[in-house]
Amino acid sequence: MKFFKVFCAFTYFIILIYIVFFVSNRRSTHYNYELNLIPFQGTIDTFFGLNYADKKEVYNFYINLFGNIGLFIPFSIILRTTFKIYKFKTLFFLTMLFSISIEILQYFFQIGVADIDDVILNLLGAVIGIFLYRVIFRRNFSPIKS
Repeated sequence: MKFFKVFCAFTYFIILIYIVFFVSNRRSTHYNYELNLIPFQGTIDTFFGLNYADKKEVYNFYINLFGNIGLFIPFSIILRTTFKIYKFKTLFFLTMLFSISIEILQYFFQIGVADIDDVILNLLGAVIGIFLYRVIFRRNFSPIKS
């Protein structure tokens, strides 16, 4: 069982790295390789500037928005099941550290936009993962341990 958990964790991290750094639309010159440190300003501006007639533009916006959340739901579950990390603060900190590392690498390698929104959405995904883990495995419904 331990081998299976490690294999799943390894596979998840390979897929995550592939999606973040190597998926072809991530290298678009559309982004101008910038750094966005103002939370949700770019996301809100993009939302209100969407051309709903352009289905690809709308699709890309929502894939980016919900993809950042969805990609990190398994992150906290894997940290719990494979690496036996149960404390909310530790899970939150590790997710934040990993997500910020991804954004820094994106900035230095000029892949897309290094965006604080992505970090926030990744953290939201990890928190959703923590609660899904509790619901699925029906463990510890008391307040989150710090």
